[in-house]
Amino acid sequence: MEPAVRAVTVGRPAWARWSGPVQAVLCTAAAMGGALLYGRFFADTGFLAPLSAAALTGSATAALAGLLRWGPYRTLLLATAGFVLLAGFGVLRGTLEHGLPTRQTAVELARGVFGGWTRMLAVAPPADVRAELLVTPVLLTWAAAFGATTLALRTRSVFAPVVPALVAFVAALLFVGRRPGIQTTAAAVFLVAAFSLVLVRTAAAAGQPRRVTTSRLGFGGPVVVVVALLGVLGGLVLPLASDDQRFDPRAVMSPPVRVTDAITPLARLKSQLREEPPRRLFTVRFAGDARVDRIRVAALDEFDGVTWTQSDRYLVAGHHLPVDPALTRSRTVSARITVEGLDGPFLPAVGWPVRLDNTADVGFSSASGVLLTTRAALDGFTYTVAGEVADRDAGLAGAAPSTAPEHRDHASLSGRPSPVLTAAARQLTATEPTPYGKLVAIERYLRGLPYQLDVPPGHSYAALTTMLRGSGEGYAEQRASAFAVLARALGFPARVAVGYRLPDSGAGAHAVTTREAHAWAEVHFAGYGWVAFEPTGTRSGAPSPAQDPAAAPQPQDPLAVPPSIADRSEVAARQPDRGVPVPRGVALGALAVAVLALLLATSVLTAKAVRRRRRRRTGGTATRVLGAWREATDRLLERGVPVSAALTATEVAERATGALRVAAAPVVRLAPLATAAVYAPEEPDEHAVEEAWELEFRLRRELYPRRFLPRRLAAGLDPRPLLAGWREARRTRRNDWGKR
Repeated sequence: MEPAVRAVTVGRPAWARWSGPVQAVLCTAAAMGGALLYGRFFADTGFLAPLSAAALTGSATAALAGLLRWGPYRTLLLATAGFVLLAGFGVLRGTLEHGLPTRQTAVELARGVFGGWTRMLAVAPPADVRAELLVTPVLLTWAAAFGATTLALRTRSVFAPVVPALVAFVAALLFVGRRPGIQTTAAAVFLVAAFSLVLVRTAAAAGQPRRVTTSRLGFGGPVVVVVALLGVLGGLVLPLASDDQRFDPRAVMSPPVRVTDAITPLARLKSQLREEPPRRLFTVRFAGDARVDRIRVAALDEFDGVTWTQSDRYLVAGHHLPVDPALTRSRTVSARITVEGLDGPFLPAVGWPVRLDNTADVGFSSASGVLLTTRAALDGFTYTVAGEVADRDAGLAGAAPSTAPEHRDHASLSGRPSPVLTAAARQLTATEPTPYGKLVAIERYLRGLPYQLDVPPGHSYAALTTMLRGSGEGYAEQRASAFAVLARALGFPARVAVGYRLPDSGAGAHAVTTREAHAWAEVHFAGYGWVAFEPTGTRSGAPSPAQDPAAAPQPQDPLAVPPSIADRSEVAARQPDRGVPVPRGVALGALAVAVLALLLATSVLTAKAVRRRRRRRTGGTATRVLGAWREATDRLLERGVPVSAALTATEVAERATGALRVAAAPVVRLAPLATAAVYAPEEPDEHAVEEAWELEFRLRRELYPRRFLPRRLAAGLDPRPLLAGWREARRTRRNDWGKR
């Protein structure tokens, strides 16, 4: 006696009841993926609470509007009201009075909605978590969660709900700009949530029994994890993952802080040194026992053969400042600086500034580490700055000069340098095997030249050539410029720094005057950042303790010959041994192949799901019975059973029995139903449709009794049923055209 066939309801399956809430949760998670990206924009985690609230309330508001079945106008009104309440009471709390919004609340909210993005692009990340900077991220996160949930609950498109979250994710990437590092957590959360949402919606659209849906989700879950993993790994090797390859809107916008002083600080050095009596400029008080021997004011990185200038773009400074990514071997020095007679716009700083307590009217360049102010008068301006300082220790002997793209322009000379300069650079460094040794050789030579302040000012190629070919007399302006030019002639990333020397004093406070005005050269090293070199001696030719970097507490005298290491003749190739690297082209090619394979697999699975749903729900009862039969023959094709349109249903059942034995029993029982659907004078009833699809499901279970069988995975990715269906449809169209 044959087992009875269990009837299956054609309507919405019971498991679909949880589909809506699950999709809403996934929409919230996808919106939070974009919100987590702002961890690279803000200095601390204070942004997480308002952005998490935006994602949760945005999704909940959309779910409420869907539950009430509101139309588009009332839904839009609810969304606007929800965002205004969240922004007013959750973000702009400082503008409330007695817990109620004020006129200032409305003004700040309007500024944040319409101009918040410009404020975000005007600051130098990492930015302080301030209300005026939070409005735009909250708005984007709210819109992403609300839009995604609305589309998930009100549309049948599989991919539509992913679009709002994707737009918010891309917008967050633009605000982050070229901040170093990969936000793996944000990328993983977004990818897992987005692909899981697509998977759930695909399963829900198929309208299959709970067991089929569970199997489909069980198969799709690992695929989602693999796709997310490949996406995160792709972020590590793709060109866009490198901060220098990313697009930053700040690079094309007008800088919010501009330098109006056209005179290079290097040209004012001599006039400061000649001031009598010396003028007091500022006072430095160090915190603790940390000390430095110099304070930098400006960094000049462009040289046209005549004048050193700076090419920085300055953004609004926050309390936390972006650190040089190459600076990993450093110590932190904090100083309290009070400005008295210093002319702007540049501000004294210690090393590479990373923290600043007084940010009023202060700008910062993340490319050079220079601070400036737009204040007209600086007298009495006081601030505390903490900076990272790289000492010239024994590790520099084996360090490599930076070859990062942002420093390539600092490693070459523009214009037409004199052959005397390039020949001098090669001659001075011919016997030194290491990069640091070559730079110390140049430093030692220039320090040995006679110091003379009464020479004509200027630091052009011609002035430097005259100094090196003549008596060698000069002062800090020529010495610093000569060192930077000779270093660049050898391919080292070098610049000229202008600032002030600090007298060697046991006290923690220093009163800096015009007499301490100075210039020196800096070279960028991997791990050390900009390292100072002192090419200027004293009037007698011997270095003074204040000018000599070796006078500071350091493990190694910088003028001593460094330890010998393996010879590296080309600066561009001077990198630490990190093993055999994988060629970038090979990595990109492998990633492209993996992404293409995933796209093909996803396309096959989606096409099969859509076709199965259409066969089960579209047409009359006879058409739906034949749809179950065609699905069964597709499963046979996937198992290698030859099936063609020329065979009858009975012949197909016989072939299946010969190939699959007992597993073909559902096909044998389904064949008469398919034959009756074609030849019977009356349409089959709904019971026949239910029985046909139940038999098709039993065939799947007989063929693949285990959910995660590798053979089942291969069958799901097998494109042969799709190709056979497309060929049959093309033949049908041709026959219909021939009959015309």
